[in-house]
Amino acid sequence: MGARVISVGSLCISLWTFALQLLRYFDEGVRLSLNVMAGARVVGGLADLNKYLSVTVTNRGSAPTTITHMVLFNYPYRLVRWVPQWLYRRVKRFHAKSYVIISYTGSPGPIPYLLEPGRMWMGRTPQTPELDKMIEDGRLYVGIICTHSDKTLFKYVKRDWKPPSDAKKI
Repeated sequence: MGARVISVGSLCISLWTFALQLLRYFDEGVRLSLNVMAGARVVGGLADLNKYLSVTVTNRGSAPTTITHMVLFNYPYRLVRWVPQWLYRRVKRFHAKSYVIISYTGSPGPIPYLLEPGRMWMGRTPQTPELDKMIEDGRLYVGIICTHSDKTLFKYVKRDWKPPSDAKKI
């Protein structure tokens, strides 16, 4: 009877330890958060009347990564992003036009940028009439490419918010 109690106790402790290790495995590493703002303006300093597409990347994980590229994807249809890869390669009308952002401004530094845990990087590119049309059509995605993964971190660019027509003016 005593050996059985010891065995059950050992089993409980080992299962608890395994669960904690599993939780730690999924919590550690790079965890990036991506926020996109369309129509951003620079305030203060020199007068700048341009609008920008602004991107903020935050590393909420426990390991560093290097941001290597900021890209824009203009998909012909919004759902094309979810088309299986084998079909995407074969059908030409599913292909996205991609743009690598070269004339960006990065803060606190330019790309490539080493993003430490708990830090953030902000990038922006001028919002041209072509980009405005892509945003209005609802087909523009911003992508961040980093060294820790082969996958691109995507974020859909939402249209500028417009108040309802029956809203009261202040």
